[in-house]
Amino acid sequence: RTKKEPTMSLPASVQHAFELAKQAATSPLVWLHLGRDTLWLVHESGGSGTASLSLDLGTESTARLFFRADLPRPLELERAIDHVEDELMRAVAWSGGHTMLATEHPLVRGLAPGAAVLQRDAVEALFQRLVSGALGDPSALKGLPSGREAAATLLILRELMHHLGFNQVVVAPPSPDAALP
Repeated sequence: RTKKEPTMSLPASVQHAFELAKQAATSPLVWLHLGRDTLWLVHESGGSGTASLSLDLGTESTARLFFRADLPRPLELERAIDHVEDELMRAVAWSGGHTMLATEHPLVRGLAPGAAVLQRDAVEALFQRLVSGALGDPSALKGLPSGREAAATLLILRELMHHLGFNQVVVAPPSPDAALP
């Protein structure tokens, strides 16, 4: 279920991470918290504070519901995509034209070792490598994080960027003394 949550119901750790990222950012951003069972999106809501949205998507729950093995099968990927798209459609109007997404999720960081930013095209290319691996090309998986949760993370990130119009995701951990791109 999608709920427009008042700021009070936003977990304190997510609110704190968003505040740190917001201080370091050079442009408006949407903070992504990928939890085990819930995805949180947070952004500034004009002069009225913080707006947040929770979706019933998580790295662990998506992996558990759809992937039987560490390398998902093509049909499992298709079913997971359908589920993620359905849930994300509830957030389309909420995203409000923001183009930068930021997160400190370790599996997202694992998709871009040494890089601070992943462009949408790069995320799409990583996802296509996962699909190629699922279709039987093990060489396509070289360098990708392995496991069901890593596959779920990549799938959720790809769909989120595509359907909500994010051009890039900042993957470096936010820090008050480091500016986000």
